[in-house]
Amino acid sequence: MDGKKIRDLRLKRGLSLTELSRLSGVSKSYLSFIERGKQTNPSLEVIEKISKALKIDLQTLITSQTKNIKNSGPEIDKEVIQLALEMSNSNIDKEKLRQLIKILK
Repeated sequence: MDGKKIRDLRLKRGLSLTELSRLSGVSKSYLSFIERGKQTNPSLEVIEKISKALKIDLQTLITSQTKNIKNSGPEIDKEVIQLALEMSNSNIDKEKLRQLIKILK
């Protein structure tokens, strides 16, 4: 996760860390860790909350981080992101999901 981009977007919108925390429901300290690069792998749910609070498309926020990786592959499909969010919010066990993926392959 590119914490610098989140910080830049927050400042561009005139938000303090406290205000972004209130709008997103993500703790101020966790946001600070992300912005300073101490936390580089927040959950998709956290990224979604931040993107909504900053009024930026989730895919834009996610793909901005993959563009910095060499040979990152194709751009992430919005439907895939939505499915991943639904899965992260469900009670489906990760191991069962892995088994389902094997069956589908």
